[in-house]
Amino acid sequence: MKFNYGDETDKTLTKVITHEFSRCDFAYNLFINLKTKTILRRTLKENNFDLMVFNAYSLFIQHLYEYLKGCFMRDRLDTSKIPYDQIDKLMNFEAGKMLNIWGTLIDIGNAPKWANAGSYYEVEVPEEFGFHFRSVRNNVAHVDVRRIDGGNRITLTDFYNIYHKYILLLYYNGREWWSLKGKRELDLGDITSFNKLI
Repeated sequence: MKFNYGDETDKTLTKVITHEFSRCDFAYNLFINLKTKTILRRTLKENNFDLMVFNAYSLFIQHLYEYLKGCFMRDRLDTSKIPYDQIDKLMNFEAGKMLNIWGTLIDIGNAPKWANAGSYYEVEVPEEFGFHFRSVRNNVAHVDVRRIDGGNRITLTDFYNIYHKYILLLYYNGREWWSLKGKRELDLGDITSFNKLI
């Protein structure tokens, strides 16, 4: 469905994007908390801990992908399905844009102190990034035997090893614009009503 900025469809899509990013943010914070709290390793069986860490990162990837897909819909002013090959290219473009922005911030002296050295951002986004992002999202979002061994798709472990750097750049950019931190009385329709009901 085509729409214009500021109309009812746009307002509703913005709320969905906000909610999707909040799910992404929740999953990432859960992942970080699980990885940094070594006490959990002593109190849980190792396989349960592994499962929780995998699940948290899986949810993070799934919701980051969907949040970005929502942003692409908003950019094109159309909620209709975006062909997968276009989404792959858009993911690559966004990751490349983030590398350029951070490189520029470092060059002009406006990057935060915790930013990596400039050389960290002086790389090309691998051509397969968008395709692999979609593939791993599919593996963790659907009942698919490739979740266990990858099959003809990339595993979550390999995806993390190769692409986590780009994923974080996309995530931190989203936090800048879509985070709910500090927002009060946000009306997200049924999402907000659900807790009031129960």
